[in-house]
Amino acid sequence: MLTNPIGHLRKNLGRPLGRRSRRVLIGSIIALCLFSLFQLVAPFLISSTVVRESMERAVAEWTGHDVEIDGTPDIRFWPEPRITLREITIRKQAEDGERVLGRVARLSASFDLLQALVGQPEFKDFRLTDPEIYVLREADGRLDWANDGLLSRAVRDVQPDGSGQVLAADDDTRMGDVRISNGLFEVSDVVSGRITRLQSINGTLDWPWLSRRLELKADANFNGKALTLDMSSTQPLLLLSGKSGNLSSTMTSVLFHGQFQGVANLAANAFLSGDAELTVPDLAAAMNWAGMNFTGVERLKSFSLKTRLVTNDSILRFDNLSLGLNDAKATGILDLMLLPDRPARLTGTLAFDRMDLSAALAAIAPRALGDTSRTSGQLADLELDLRLSAQQAMLGRFMLSEAAVSVMNVGDQSRIDIADSDFETGRLTGRIATVKGGTAGAVALRLAIQDADFGNIVKELGLAGPLPAARGSLDLSLDIDRPLEPEAWRNAKGAVRFRAERGSLSGVNLAGIRQLAAQKPYFPLSDAGSGSLEFDHIDISANLADGSADIREGRITGATETLTLSGVIPYINNSLALSATVATAAAAAGTPPLMVFIGGSWPNPVIWPVSQTPAKPLQ
Repeated sequence: MLTNPIGHLRKNLGRPLGRRSRRVLIGSIIALCLFSLFQLVAPFLISSTVVRESMERAVAEWTGHDVEIDGTPDIRFWPEPRITLREITIRKQAEDGERVLGRVARLSASFDLLQALVGQPEFKDFRLTDPEIYVLREADGRLDWANDGLLSRAVRDVQPDGSGQVLAADDDTRMGDVRISNGLFEVSDVVSGRITRLQSINGTLDWPWLSRRLELKADANFNGKALTLDMSSTQPLLLLSGKSGNLSSTMTSVLFHGQFQGVANLAANAFLSGDAELTVPDLAAAMNWAGMNFTGVERLKSFSLKTRLVTNDSILRFDNLSLGLNDAKATGILDLMLLPDRPARLTGTLAFDRMDLSAALAAIAPRALGDTSRTSGQLADLELDLRLSAQQAMLGRFMLSEAAVSVMNVGDQSRIDIADSDFETGRLTGRIATVKGGTAGAVALRLAIQDADFGNIVKELGLAGPLPAARGSLDLSLDIDRPLEPEAWRNAKGAVRFRAERGSLSGVNLAGIRQLAAQKPYFPLSDAGSGSLEFDHIDISANLADGSADIREGRITGATETLTLSGVIPYINNSLALSATVATAAAAAGTPPLMVFIGGSWPNPVIWPVSQTPAKPLQ
């Protein structure tokens, strides 16, 4: 099948070339010879001194500062014309003397032979080895590095042009590709004094002209962790000038993955407007790596965020926000207000499917939880006005349903309100807040439980001893002069009241107590036998102070008997010092009251009869 085509090709090749074909071939050969001859002769015609001085002058013009080159320049013409400078130092005159802006161990760039031949070489495609760049971030957000060089003039004169930027022809300069090997980039913030340092930078900067699009792809090391950065902008000079410019960026490390696409402003408030995503598998580790220490964050393992950022004057809005904290998911809207001479303020609403209320509150309002170790710092300076809701919320060992929570944190005052929640088939509300004008770290706790199943509450808490199993209500108020830690309860002052309707006290056998009271001077409650005290109503109130509860009123009413309590319960060490009177109803008036003293320790107190009466035999 191939015989005829091959024969036809041989026949055509054997024919003499046409006049046009011969001219094209001869012209191509002549052009190739001239190009080769130029490549061979050009190095002898081009002054290496001119190229070297032009390169040195170009570096100085770019930065606008004094440039010192200690190494010996090297010029090569194969495979492409390229000049290499070594040991470059860039300095700036400052009030306190000279300041080093940068160092480069080796800088090379390619140039055009024809332009070099006429003494005006133009450089492009730079290669930087071991560069070190030191930048100051001024109070207004401007990056103070270049002075009156090409880059500085371009940054100063650039104007927005739709989604791009425009420069005067005199300010526009060719850049090309810039390859970086083992670089260092350090930014010192004048306001905070914080230094951000990126090390071991390896990547490529593609910036054909200053007026064109910039693309940067690089790997770096920050605080001992590897980072990968991929960013681009059609308005890079606007960003460098502290103005708003479009930005598309992705940053990834083993600790997080973040991306942003929209409009950015690198000025003092660093506003962003656009789509943003952030995923952090270990929030505590990431914040520690970033040099931020927020109390309570160690309880929040994973964190994720997806939102549409909208900037309006001094407000950054997190619109269409989807938030993840550990296994909990939330949606809502948040506003971050950054006002001059005032702390940042975060307001908004979040609706969770489920959440660990203790962990969340420990993270977002540590002062209200009694943490005085952070009276200043990043989170303590953040004002909060948040409304949180959750279908399910864990509070210690308990599950709240349909919970509504508000968090306020302004100045030295902080407050957390549980406005409403379903709790153990009842309702729970509460507040914990710093005490205005009180001792540093003092907090006020208010808790109200209504119509809840206290039998299940006692079971969940794992409490032993004769405790009520009934539906009831609890009101608790405490003022604590120290952070909410175990020893703080010793100094707590306040009041408590418990009320319940029909129920029982397990482990209280009144018939057995009456019999032993007639036989023994004292005995442990457990010796009175098992059983339960059935009651129709309980109402107990007490004052709390110095680790003890002083019973103001204590009454347990049953069908035929009423138990009245008075005395002190030093709950700090589980001890008891109570007087109790058991009186029968009018129908059994012939039975005298039984008076006893209850002491010892909980959950098996000791009973001392005060008056002994003959007892009926136990059935």
